[in-house]
Amino acid sequence: MKKWSEFCSLNSVPGGLMKRLLTLCVVLAFSAGCVHKDLGQTTAVGNGDARGGNSADANSTGLNQAPAKNDESEIKDISSFRLSDPEGPKVLDQELESIPTEINPLVEKWITYFQGRGREHMEKYLARSSRYEKLMKKVLRDNGLPEDLFYIALIESGFSSQATSHAAAVGFWQFIRGTGKRYGLEINPFVDERRDPVFATQAAAEYFKGLYSVFGSWYLAMASYNVGENRVKREVMNHYTRDFWELARKKRLPQETINYVPKFIAAKLIAKDPEKFGFEGIDYLPPIEFDHISVVKPTNLRQMAEKLNVNYEDFKALNPKFKGEVAPLKGTDLVLRIPPGMNDAAVVAANSAAVDQVQFVADSGDTTTYKIRRGDNLKTIARRYRTSVAYIRDLNDLPRKSRLKVGMKIYVPDRSPLRSRGGVKGATAVAQVEEKQDKKEKQDNFNGPVHVVKSGESLYSIALKYQITVSQLKQLNNIKRGNKIKLGMKMKLPANISSNSPSARALAKTRVHIVQKGEKLTEIAARYNVMSSVLQEKNKIRNPAALAVGSKIFIPQTEVTQKN
Repeated sequence: MKKWSEFCSLNSVPGGLMKRLLTLCVVLAFSAGCVHKDLGQTTAVGNGDARGGNSADANSTGLNQAPAKNDESEIKDISSFRLSDPEGPKVLDQELESIPTEINPLVEKWITYFQGRGREHMEKYLARSSRYEKLMKKVLRDNGLPEDLFYIALIESGFSSQATSHAAAVGFWQFIRGTGKRYGLEINPFVDERRDPVFATQAAAEYFKGLYSVFGSWYLAMASYNVGENRVKREVMNHYTRDFWELARKKRLPQETINYVPKFIAAKLIAKDPEKFGFEGIDYLPPIEFDHISVVKPTNLRQMAEKLNVNYEDFKALNPKFKGEVAPLKGTDLVLRIPPGMNDAAVVAANSAAVDQVQFVADSGDTTTYKIRRGDNLKTIARRYRTSVAYIRDLNDLPRKSRLKVGMKIYVPDRSPLRSRGGVKGATAVAQVEEKQDKKEKQDNFNGPVHVVKSGESLYSIALKYQITVSQLKQLNNIKRGNKIKLGMKMKLPANISSNSPSARALAKTRVHIVQKGEKLTEIAARYNVMSSVLQEKNKIRNPAALAVGSKIFIPQTEVTQKN
C-alpha cells in the first residue's frame, strides 16, 4: 500500500494544498483519539440514526484524528451581537471560499424527501434557522471558513440547543462529551457549552479547519465529521481517490455517511431558496441579538428574568449553556448575555438575583403533561404556564397549522412548587433537589446502554423493544409507582443489551404506538413518517377508521425515518 504522501502526489493537487496536506499528515501521525461521534447517534434530519461513525472500530485500531484545540486556551466568545454590526472580512483563500454544490440522484432523493415525508421537519428547521443564521455565519466567517457550513447544523440538530441523541451527542453541532472537551467546550453538572450557539460553533469551526486541512475536500471533511476522519482517510488511501462520490458509488462508507453529504447539499439548496422548492409562508423566528454583562456572584436566571420583566425561556435561550436556573461563576466572574440595551437594568437585576450557594435547581426544560380541555388554545396554555407559544410548539413538535383536540396530551414546562419563582425553599425541597441531582449525575456517568424516551413511548413499549421486563426497567432507573417517564428522559438498560446484537438490531427497527382517543391511522402514519398502508398491512388492521383506544400500533422504521 502506498503511503499517504505518495498517494497525494499521484493526484493533481495545487501546490499550496499539497504542502498543507503533507504537513497535516505528519501532525496526524502523532495524534490519536475518538472520532467525532459514535455509531447510531441521531441526526435531526433523514435517517432516524443517521450518524455512521463506528467508535469501536476507531478505538480498536488507534486511528488518527484532526488536530485538536489546545485544552488550556478558552474558546473565544462574542461579547455582543447586533444585526446592524458590520460584517467581518470575507475568506481570502479561494480554496476555502465556497463549498461545491453538485446535484445528482442522491441529492435529488433528499430534496424529494424534504418536500414530502420530511416536509414538517424541514419547515420547523427553516423557521429556527433565521434565529441563528447571522450569528453562526459570523463565527464561521471569523474563523476563515465558508458560511455554508452553517447548514451542517441544520442536518445535525435542526438548530435545537436541546437536541440530544441516544448516544449522548448534544447541542447544535451534536458533539459527544469527549470530543466537545477536546475542542475546549466546558461540560459539567451546571454548564454544557455544546448547547451554546457561539461556543459550539467555534468548536465545530476548529474541527472543520483540521478536517479540511487533512483532505483538501469539503465533501470528505463532512463525511469525516459524520463517521470520523480515520475511517475516511483509510478508504481514501485504500482506493487512491479523494472523490467522495466515487467512494459512495463503491459503498466504501457507511450508508449514513453516504447520505450525509447529499443531505447537506439538499438542505442548503432548500434553505437558500425555500420558495423555489415549494416552502412558502415559513414562520421564521426573529434573529438573536444580545449584549453582555459581567457579575461576580452566581445568579438565579429565573429571578433575574422576572426582575428584568422578560420571558424566562427567551432569556434562557440567550444563555442556553446553563443546565438549570442557577448560573455559576467561571473563575472569578460570570458573563451573562442580555437583551440589547438593558445593561444597567441587567446589572441591578443580576445583583438582586445573586445566590450565595450554587445548588442545582431544575430548569423549565423539565416537563409535565397537560390534557387539552374545551376552549384551550396555545396562547392560553402558554400564558398559564408562563412560557411562549413557540416554546410549546417546539417542545411538542407541533406544526404551525396543527390543531389541538380535546383530550389530547401535550408537554408543558413543569411549574411545580419545587421550581417556583422563589427557588428552592425548605430543607425537604433542598433534599429533593439534591437527590434528583445525584441521580442525574449517576445517569450522566453511566457508561452502559441508554435509551432516550421518544414521543408516544411507555415503559411497556420500551421493555418490549429490548426484550426485558417492566420491573427490570423500573428497578434499574429507580422508577417508583406513580412516576411517569418524560420525553427526552434517558433510561438505563441492562449491561447485556448490545446495540450491535442481531436481536437488538431487529427490535430497533420497530416501535410501538399506543392509540389515544380520537387518533386516526393517517395521523399516526404522518407522525412517524410512514405510509398508512404500511401500518395497516403490518398491523393487519381491517378497519383503519375504527382504531381501539389503547391498542398497539407497531411502527416499522424505514431507512429515511426522521426522529428528533
